[in-house]
Order: sequence, then structure tokens, then C-alpha cells
Amino acid sequence: LTLDLEERLKLYKEIQQKKRGLTGDERLILEVYASFVKYTNLRDQGNSETKSALQEALQLAEKNLKKVVHKYPEEIYLKAEYIEMLHTLYGPKPALDSLSALTTVSQKDNPFLLGFAASMHAELEAYDIAIGKANRLKRIINDSTQPKSYAVFADIYYQKGNLEIAKINADKATLLDPRNLDASRLKNKIDQAIEEQNKLTLSDIK
Repeated sequence: LTLDLEERLKLYKEIQQKKRGLTGDERLILEVYASFVKYTNLRDQGNSETKSALQEALQLAEKNLKKVVHKYPEEIYLKAEYIEMLHTLYGPKPALDSLSALTTVSQKDNPFLLGFAASMHAELEAYDIAIGKANRLKRIINDSTQPKSYAVFADIYYQKGNLEIAKINADKATLLDPRNLDASRLKNKIDQAIEEQNKLTLSDIK
């Protein structure tokens, strides 16, 4: 999670030195996270191997996490990581199919999974389903000071092309949690899209 490259390089080196003593399912999980730390370090260093490191990390994550989530069906957070990997590798439809097959009824209301499902439905242009899930997420969280539901609504409306509503929600999410990287990145994308839209409008007027 640290944004400090030097700290991550040090941590990665330490993990590589000490991971020999770890076996079994814990080793599988550690290897996944270590592979993503390696990718992040290479990316921040501008290394030419960054792209191949990402693909290696994703493929390792799919293989290792698949074993873990089937062995420990109640482990929700690693299951969420697995669904994210499937989405990155294969897109929203396979990821949603796996989400439906792998999660229990109660797990489907996990805030992260519910918000992620809403965004994936929006990606498939099933906006009514996406908004319905976002509204359910908002009711479950039931706290206007939490940024999660605002970020999800922002993503849905951004994908739908309704930039004004997307911006209202993105601004709210980043105001509540300025350090939320996902929300701030989304806000930047929305602001850039609005700027481009305004440029086109001015061009048409001229």
C-alpha cells in the first residue's frame, strides 16, 4: 500500500529473503502479493519489463487464488481479489459469472463486491441493474460520511456518459476521503472528460 518506492523495494527484498520458511496456502497468497509489488516497483522505475511483470502477476494470481477461494469459501477478501483478477484478464461478463457462482447470498452484499458488481454491470451497459446495486450499496452502508457509494455512482454515471452527475458524486467521494486513490483517479478522468466536452462545445460555437 505504501507509495514510497524505496520502502517497497526494501520490503520486496526482505520478503524474497524470508519467504522460504513459508509453505502451503500462505505461500500461495504471499507469492501473489509479492508479484504485484514487483510489478509496481518496475513500473515506478520505468523498467521495460513492467508489462510482462504485470501479466505474470495476473496469471499467478488467477492460479493461486483460484485454489484458495475454493478451499476457503468463507474467505471473502481473497475472493474479492480473485474476482478482480478475472475482470482484468477476461472482462466483466466472466467476472460477474464467477462472482455469482462463488459467493453466498450474504457475501453478495459485501460492500466491495456489491460496488464492483455495479461497476461491471455498467461496463456491460446494464445501467438499470448497476444503479439498482449502487442504491442497495447505499442502503447497506447507511452512512453519508462514507465515500464508497458516491464513488460507485460516479463510476456508473461516467460510464453512462452523464458527466454532470458523475462529477457531483466523484467530488463528494474525494471530499470525504482525499486519500482514496480510486476515487481521485476517477475524479480526474471525469474532469478531463468534461474539459474535452467543453472544448468541443466551444469549437462548435466558433
